[in-house]
Amino acid sequence: MAIPGHEFLTAHFSNNERTIVESYWVTPDGKETRVEYIEANPEDTAWKKLLTHIDIDALHENTYKHIRNQNEAFEDTVIELAKSRGMLYDVGGMSSDIHKIVAQVLFSPFNETEDKEKLFLYKLQLFEVDAIKNCKDSDKKRELRQAKTILESTKIAINIVDSQSFI
Repeated sequence: MAIPGHEFLTAHFSNNERTIVESYWVTPDGKETRVEYIEANPEDTAWKKLLTHIDIDALHENTYKHIRNQNEAFEDTVIELAKSRGMLYDVGGMSSDIHKIVAQVLFSPFNETEDKEKLFLYKLQLFEVDAIKNCKDSDKKRELRQAKTILESTKIAINIVDSQSFI
């Protein structure tokens, strides 16, 4: 049902079942926005009145856009939070501490038990490097797979990259 003194702004479904619509109404001066929840029931008067302002296709399109915008906002928030807590680094940014992290990872004592997963993930990433991925020397690749530390893996990876001829 329309809110007296307000004009229809937009609406979208607010639940997965698409049985409830969240509609927004604004005063003509744009200073106040109100929300009204309406059951998507063909027998409901408020639903019928809402459909004079928006059709079903537009409701579905608005719902899709609303979900996409909410997901993007959530992802942006998570990324900013991770950056602020030092859990994620912007390697392209000048304010990044990536050089400190690289030095710490390479030269800190390696604990075979605690750092086993880090080593595995690091090697996976190394094998994604084009020069290593395209290397035809199976002995060097085997040596990299069998490396016991991050530093050893790095030395072997550098050796592989250095041995590649780029024309």
